[in-house]
Amino acid sequence: MKAIRWYAPRDMRVVEIEKPTPKPHEALIRIESTGVCGSDMHYFAEGRIGKTVITTPIILGHEYAGIVEDVGSEADRSLLGKRVAVEPGIPCMRCEYCLKGHYNVCTKLQFPGGPPNDGALCEYICVHAAFCFPVPEGMTSAEAAMIEPLAVALHAIELANLKAGETVAILGLGPIGLLTAQAARVAGAGKIYGCDLHDYRVAASAAHGVDIAFNAAHENTLDVILRETNGRGVDIAIDCARSTETPAMCCRVARPAGRCVLVGISGEENGLFPVDIARRKELTITWCRRFLFNFPTAIDLVASGRIDVKSMITHSYPLERSLDAFSLVEQASDGVLKASIDQ
Repeated sequence: MKAIRWYAPRDMRVVEIEKPTPKPHEALIRIESTGVCGSDMHYFAEGRIGKTVITTPIILGHEYAGIVEDVGSEADRSLLGKRVAVEPGIPCMRCEYCLKGHYNVCTKLQFPGGPPNDGALCEYICVHAAFCFPVPEGMTSAEAAMIEPLAVALHAIELANLKAGETVAILGLGPIGLLTAQAARVAGAGKIYGCDLHDYRVAASAAHGVDIAFNAAHENTLDVILRETNGRGVDIAIDCARSTETPAMCCRVARPAGRCVLVGISGEENGLFPVDIARRKELTITWCRRFLFNFPTAIDLVASGRIDVKSMITHSYPLERSLDAFSLVEQASDGVLKASIDQ
């Protein structure tokens, strides 16, 4: 089968590899669509995220959906023939954290597209069948692949403990930021503020629930938020950028006794943090680690039309042109929000 293998920064090639066979607990999925994620871009361009370094060629990609063509002897046969959104992180399901229901921080979790595990930029993949979620008829494969980033956004809003009418600032208006804005709106947020470094993302945010958006390259983020909130700051500040600076900015724009949720991945092992500001404000600061039991809700929200993922998929490429898709996202060109690799 065909696959796209990463060999070095910005060097991905079409290769032929053996089609996998499902183990007893696995499903064999014919991949229809894979989204290009912001975390993929660190591996694509730098070959690492913090201490996690690619040391041998690898297949990237973890936002994916497809058709179940076969299942192992212990897997649910009702999945056969169904289009599924796949929760990519597979925990051990035996450790302390898994048994306490916090499987997203399992220390033995296997995640596709992150070393040493191959990912979804290929024609077929085998995955634990319990992490395959059938989607309703009529939901396209590209939309089904968007369930994964939406699940991240839903987990972020859960961690924020958002209450009806509370104000929210979202730093970074890429796909995760825009989905987080929609999730915040569904959860009952009052006014939502957002900023980004690209004008086209700022403009797009109005269609995704953001009330006041601005370009942080041209306006001071703290000044704008304080001006718009009469000096108070927001109840909840959420970092959805790939920056070492935005976590600190969340602390600055949050009101005293406010909450900060840090979702973005800067790619750096260490970063600066305004300890004195956070302490004096008595902020509640939470990091978001992917998702936690969020896939069924994400599917329902998309199927019911309460959250729009379709309009965010701005570009589609065939598998053989994966390199073009990744280059487009890296350069943030042609108004790209989400690039989808479709088969």
